[in-house]
Amino acid sequence: MNDAATIGDDPVRVPAAASAGRVELWLWVFMLSFALDYRADEARAEGAGAGLDQLVFLGLSGLSTLAILWHGWRHLLTRPGAWTLLMWGAFLCFMLGNAFLQGVAPGHSLRIILPLVLCLCGMMNSHIAGCLGITPSRIVAPVFVAACTNICWRIAQGFLFKGVTLDTVRVEVQSSANNWLAAWIGCCVLLRRGFDWRLLVGCGVLFTGIFITVTRSLLFPVIASALAVSLCYLIGIAWGLFRAREIPRRLMPVAVAGGLVVLGVAAMFVVEPTLVERWNERLFHHASDRNVKSDISYLTRRAEADAILHILNKDPVHYLHGKGIGATYYWDPAYMPEIHLVYPVEMELGHEVWFAGHSLWTYALFSGGVIGVGAYLLLLGSTMFASLRAARANASDPGPDQWLAFLPFVAVLCLVSESVTSNPFDERLAAIIFGVMAGLPQAFMVRASWIHAAQTPPPASLR
Repeated sequence: MNDAATIGDDPVRVPAAASAGRVELWLWVFMLSFALDYRADEARAEGAGAGLDQLVFLGLSGLSTLAILWHGWRHLLTRPGAWTLLMWGAFLCFMLGNAFLQGVAPGHSLRIILPLVLCLCGMMNSHIAGCLGITPSRIVAPVFVAACTNICWRIAQGFLFKGVTLDTVRVEVQSSANNWLAAWIGCCVLLRRGFDWRLLVGCGVLFTGIFITVTRSLLFPVIASALAVSLCYLIGIAWGLFRAREIPRRLMPVAVAGGLVVLGVAAMFVVEPTLVERWNERLFHHASDRNVKSDISYLTRRAEADAILHILNKDPVHYLHGKGIGATYYWDPAYMPEIHLVYPVEMELGHEVWFAGHSLWTYALFSGGVIGVGAYLLLLGSTMFASLRAARANASDPGPDQWLAFLPFVAVLCLVSESVTSNPFDERLAAIIFGVMAGLPQAFMVRASWIHAAQTPPPASLR
C-alpha cells in the first residue's frame, strides 16, 4: 500500500530504529481497530452502553497504543511534536476534572471524552512512528485503508442490519472518514508526482458514499479540499516544489476520476432513479421539509445552539469553563412544534440530551467554555502550522512523500468545513484519524534534521 517510490529513491536517508518494523505493524492494528466502527442504534446510545464488538475495538486500540509506547516512549518529549501532545493531554485532564467537579455523570463524561482520548493516542502513535524513522507514506497507508474500509462497511452494515433502503438512507450509513478521504484525494491529485492507483479507489469509495447518503454537508469537504490543495500548490510554487506549467498535466487524473464518477452516477440513476430525485429535492426544492419554513437540519441545530446559550446565560461564569463534558442539555422548546411537523412527537427529540452535539463549536463552548473553544482552535491551528512548517523544512530536498507534508493542513480545513453542522470529534475513527494527522508532521521534521547529513560530503579518509 506504499507509494511506488521507495526509501531508496529518497535523497535523504533517515535511519530506522530496530523497533520500527514492529511499531509499524502495531500502527496497522491501531488504525484498523475502529475500521469496522458504526453508529449504535438509538436505544443503546441513550443507555450509554457498549456492545461486545466495540469493546473489542477499544481493546485493540488500547493494546496497540501500549505496545507502541513500550517501543518509543522515550521519543514523546521530542520536539516540536511534544508541544502538541502536552497541550492536548493537559486539555483532557482539564475536561475530566471540570466534569467531575461539576457533578457530571461519570458514564456520560467518559463516553463523550473517549474519542478525544483516542485522538491523543493517534497523536502519540504517529509521533513515535515518525521519530523511529517510519516514512510518512507508511504512516498514512493504514489510515487510507481504515477510511475506505469504514465508508464501505457503514453502507453495508446499514443495509444489512439496520433495515435501511435506498429510499430512506441518510446519516445511518454516513462515515466519519469522508472528510479525511476528500483531503487525501485532493493532495493526491494536485500535489503528488505521478499517478497513484489508489486515487481511483478513493474517488469511487468517497463519491459512492456521498451519493447514497444524500447528505449536502458531505460536499463541503470536497470543496474545501479543492481550495486547500490549490493554496498549497501556490505555496509550493513559491518554494520551488511545483511549476505553474505542470497544472494541466497534474489535473489529468481529475478528468479520469470525474469521468468515472459521472459513469457511476449514471449507472445509479438507471438502477435506482429515486436517489437522483432525492438529491434534487435536498439541493433545490427541500420537498422533505415541505411542512416547515426553514430547512429541518438548520432548525435542529438552531434549537440546540439557542438552548445551550440560554443554559450558559443563566450563570455566565460557565462561559469560561463550560458545564463539563457529558453534561445534560436540551433543545429550545420554541422550535419543537415546527420540528415535530417533520419528526413524530413520540421520538421525544431534544429532551435530556448529553451526546456531543451537532456542532463542534457549540458543544465545545457548552462543555469547556472559552477554554474548550480555545483548545480546539489551538489544536487545529497548530496542526496546520506544523504541516506547512514541515513542508517548508523539506522543500530544499523534497522526497517522494513530500506531498503528504501538506495533508494535515488540508485535512484540518476539510474537517472545519463540516464543523458547524457536525461534530467530527464525536466519532472514534474520525478522532483517531485526526490524531495521526496531528502527529504526522513530526516524521517530516525528523527527515529535515537529516538533510544536512545528506548534503555533507564524507571525510577524505572515507572517500
